[in-house]
Amino acid sequence: MKRLILFVVFLISFTNVVSQQVYGVQRGQRGYIPPPKYEPSVYITTIDPYEELNKILPKCIEIFNLDDFEKEILKGLLLKKYENYNQIVENTDSSKGARQDSLKQLEIDFVKSLAIILSPDEISIFVDTDFSEKKEKKKKRKKRKENKNDE
Repeated sequence: MKRLILFVVFLISFTNVVSQQVYGVQRGQRGYIPPPKYEPSVYITTIDPYEELNKILPKCIEIFNLDDFEKEILKGLLLKKYENYNQIVENTDSSKGARQDSLKQLEIDFVKSLAIILSPDEISIFVDTDFSEKKEKKKKRKKRKENKNDE
Protein backbone atom coordinates (compact mmCIF):
# COMPACT_ATOMS: atom_id res chain seq x y z
CA MET A 1 0.00 0.00 0.00
CA LYS A 2 2.83 2.37 0.88
CA ARG A 3 4.47 1.67 -2.44
CA LEU A 4 1.26 2.47 -4.28
CA ILE A 5 0.90 5.80 -2.44
CA LEU A 6 4.55 6.65 -3.05
CA PHE A 7 4.13 5.75 -6.72
CA VAL A 8 1.01 7.97 -7.04
CA VAL A 9 2.77 10.88 -5.26
CA PHE A 10 5.80 10.41 -7.48
CA LEU A 11 3.60 10.30 -10.58
CA ILE A 12 1.75 13.50 -9.59
CA SER A 13 4.99 15.38 -8.84
CA PHE A 14 6.50 14.15 -12.12
CA THR A 15 3.52 15.45 -14.12
CA ASN A 16 3.93 18.87 -12.48
CA VAL A 17 7.58 18.97 -13.56
CA VAL A 18 6.73 17.98 -17.13
CA SER A 19 3.86 20.46 -17.38
CA GLN A 20 6.18 23.37 -16.59
CA GLN A 21 7.95 25.07 -19.44
CA VAL A 22 11.32 23.50 -19.86
CA TYR A 23 12.56 25.99 -22.46
CA GLY A 24 11.70 29.20 -20.62
CA VAL A 25 9.22 31.87 -21.61
CA GLN A 26 7.54 31.23 -24.93
CA ARG A 27 6.33 33.66 -27.55
CA GLY A 28 3.13 35.43 -26.59
CA GLN A 29 3.77 35.22 -22.88
CA ARG A 30 4.74 37.97 -20.52
CA GLY A 31 8.49 38.39 -20.33
CA TYR A 32 9.17 37.08 -23.83
CA ILE A 33 12.12 38.78 -25.51
CA PRO A 34 12.46 38.09 -29.24
CA PRO A 35 15.86 36.91 -30.47
CA PRO A 36 18.13 39.60 -31.89
CA LYS A 37 17.98 40.27 -35.62
CA TYR A 38 21.31 39.87 -37.30
CA GLU A 39 22.27 41.84 -40.37
CA PRO A 40 22.10 39.40 -43.28
CA SER A 41 25.09 40.89 -45.07
CA VAL A 42 28.45 40.56 -43.41
CA TYR A 43 29.90 43.36 -45.47
CA ILE A 44 29.38 47.10 -45.50
CA THR A 45 27.37 48.20 -48.52
CA THR A 46 28.61 50.45 -51.28
CA ILE A 47 27.34 53.96 -51.81
CA ASP A 48 26.63 56.13 -54.83
CA PRO A 49 29.41 58.79 -54.91
CA TYR A 50 27.37 61.38 -56.78
CA GLU A 51 24.38 61.01 -54.48
CA GLU A 52 26.60 61.52 -51.42
CA LEU A 53 28.33 64.42 -53.17
CA ASN A 54 24.96 66.12 -53.74
CA LYS A 55 24.21 65.80 -50.01
CA ILE A 56 27.51 67.10 -48.67
CA LEU A 57 28.77 69.66 -51.19
CA PRO A 58 25.95 72.26 -50.83
CA LYS A 59 26.25 72.19 -47.04
CA CYS A 60 30.04 72.63 -47.24
CA ILE A 61 29.69 75.57 -49.63
CA GLU A 62 27.19 77.16 -47.28
CA ILE A 63 29.19 76.56 -44.10
CA PHE A 64 32.68 77.47 -45.38
CA ASN A 65 31.76 80.10 -48.04
CA LEU A 66 33.81 78.35 -50.75
CA ASP A 67 34.46 79.98 -54.11
CA ASP A 68 34.20 78.07 -57.41
CA PHE A 69 37.83 76.94 -57.41
CA GLU A 70 37.67 75.58 -53.84
CA LYS A 71 34.32 74.00 -54.64
CA GLU A 72 35.81 72.03 -57.54
CA ILE A 73 38.75 70.90 -55.41
CA LEU A 74 36.40 69.72 -52.64
CA LYS A 75 34.23 67.99 -55.23
CA GLY A 76 37.26 66.09 -56.56
CA LEU A 77 38.39 65.14 -53.06
CA LEU A 78 34.93 63.87 -52.12
CA LEU A 79 34.56 61.86 -55.34
CA LYS A 80 38.00 60.31 -54.83
CA LYS A 81 37.08 59.45 -51.23
CA TYR A 82 33.80 57.76 -52.16
CA GLU A 83 35.30 55.84 -55.07
CA ASN A 84 38.08 54.54 -52.81
CA TYR A 85 35.44 53.70 -50.20
CA ASN A 86 33.55 51.60 -52.74
CA GLN A 87 36.75 49.84 -53.83
CA ILE A 88 37.56 48.93 -50.22
CA VAL A 89 34.01 47.72 -49.51
CA GLU A 90 33.80 45.64 -52.71
CA ASN A 91 37.08 43.85 -51.91
CA THR A 92 35.78 40.61 -50.41
CA ASP A 93 39.23 39.00 -50.27
CA SER A 94 40.15 40.75 -47.03
CA SER A 95 38.41 40.34 -43.69
CA LYS A 96 35.84 42.74 -42.31
CA GLY A 97 38.27 44.07 -39.73
CA ALA A 98 40.93 44.76 -42.37
CA ARG A 99 38.39 46.64 -44.45
CA GLN A 100 37.28 48.71 -41.47
CA ASP A 101 40.89 49.59 -40.72
CA SER A 102 41.45 50.68 -44.32
CA LEU A 103 38.20 52.72 -44.18
CA LYS A 104 39.51 54.49 -41.07
CA GLN A 105 42.80 55.17 -42.85
CA LEU A 106 40.87 56.49 -45.86
CA GLU A 107 39.01 58.92 -43.60
CA ILE A 108 42.27 60.10 -42.01
CA ASP A 109 43.84 60.64 -45.44
CA PHE A 110 40.76 62.56 -46.58
CA VAL A 111 40.90 64.87 -43.56
CA LYS A 112 44.61 65.47 -44.22
CA SER A 113 43.86 66.33 -47.85
CA LEU A 114 41.26 68.89 -46.74
CA ALA A 115 44.16 71.03 -45.51
CA ILE A 116 44.59 72.19 -49.13
CA ILE A 117 41.46 74.34 -49.05
CA LEU A 118 40.39 74.58 -45.40
CA SER A 119 42.04 75.96 -42.28
CA PRO A 120 42.55 73.67 -39.25
CA ASP A 121 39.54 75.24 -37.50
CA GLU A 122 37.36 74.65 -40.56
CA ILE A 123 38.59 71.05 -40.80
CA SER A 124 37.52 70.40 -37.20
CA ILE A 125 34.11 71.94 -38.03
CA PHE A 126 33.87 69.70 -41.11
CA VAL A 127 34.66 66.57 -39.06
CA ASP A 128 32.12 67.49 -36.39
CA THR A 129 29.35 68.34 -38.87
CA ASP A 130 26.61 65.73 -39.30
CA PHE A 131 25.73 65.52 -43.00
CA SER A 132 22.95 62.95 -42.65
CA GLU A 133 19.51 64.15 -43.58
CA LYS A 134 17.38 63.58 -40.54
CA LYS A 135 13.87 64.91 -40.62
CA GLU A 136 12.71 66.23 -37.32
CA LYS A 137 9.55 64.60 -36.11
CA LYS A 138 6.83 66.77 -34.72
CA LYS A 139 6.16 66.10 -31.09
CA LYS A 140 2.72 64.72 -30.46
CA ARG A 141 0.69 66.29 -27.73
CA LYS A 142 -0.30 64.03 -24.92
CA LYS A 143 -3.99 63.67 -24.36
CA ARG A 144 -5.02 64.27 -20.80
CA LYS A 145 -7.36 61.87 -19.14
CA GLU A 146 -10.28 63.35 -17.32
CA ASN A 147 -10.67 62.35 -13.72
CA LYS A 148 -13.91 60.50 -13.10
CA ASN A 149 -13.64 61.12 -9.35
CA ASP A 150 -14.32 64.87 -9.74
CA GLU A 151 -18.05 64.33 -10.44
